[in-house]
Amino acid sequence: MKSIRQVFCKQDKRGCHFSLGCPGVTVNSASFDGSTCVSTPPLVKGQTFTVQFPLRGNYKLVCLVHENMTGVVHVLEPAATLPLSQKDYDDLAAKESALLLADADKDQKENSAHHHSANVVKVGTGEVVATAGGSQTLSVMRFLNDTIVIHAGETAEWTNEDPITPHTITFGTEPLNPVPPSANVTTDADGALHATIASVFDSVHSGFIVAAPQDRIGLAQAPVGVTRFRITFTKPGAYPYICALHDDLGMKGKVIVLP
Repeated sequence: MKSIRQVFCKQDKRGCHFSLGCPGVTVNSASFDGSTCVSTPPLVKGQTFTVQFPLRGNYKLVCLVHENMTGVVHVLEPAATLPLSQKDYDDLAAKESALLLADADKDQKENSAHHHSANVVKVGTGEVVATAGGSQTLSVMRFLNDTIVIHAGETAEWTNEDPITPHTITFGTEPLNPVPPSANVTTDADGALHATIASVFDSVHSGFIVAAPQDRIGLAQAPVGVTRFRITFTKPGAYPYICALHDDLGMKGKVIVLP
């Protein structure tokens, strides 16, 4: 009988919710042989969950919260020789992470080619890289051009350029449910969400802005994603905002509105 213990999660406020087979629920440990399903409760940074594997095989592991966050547990017979030591696997994972974060195929010239106006904020960015085992995902949990200066009466626009990760633009009170937009948000003719802020005490929340998932052959097409959010500021002031999912990782910004 083999066991695996994972330590997660420091991604965002939602924590991680890992599943083997399907979204069932257990408390703090389980046994999995591929014939049923096992899911953890939501895990936050430092929490652990133990799974015992009584049978050899290859078992897919997914996070039910974070898109494309997957893995495979390879279980061998107790007497089998592992192809690499755990340290070797750890070193390989560290090298792959460093290469992905270095983003060597995307230099400053490519980034500078995207000309944005002074009123536009990029809400994170990311990319998905294909690998022999599936895919690797890079997500930048930051507002790029996070502090902007505009004049009263002008409109600022936020655009999520990450292919899979949702973000929010949240001014004022953070809602208990971050998924839907606040009641004072409307939809423009081009599908972008829009709100108006008339005071530094106003609360406005975009809800999730995220690209539509990639369509797959033989499956129904996904609806159009909502990736843009606009706010018209009518009064001068300093307006701080956050991503309600990733502000604990430093995803914050400010709009300074001049007369």
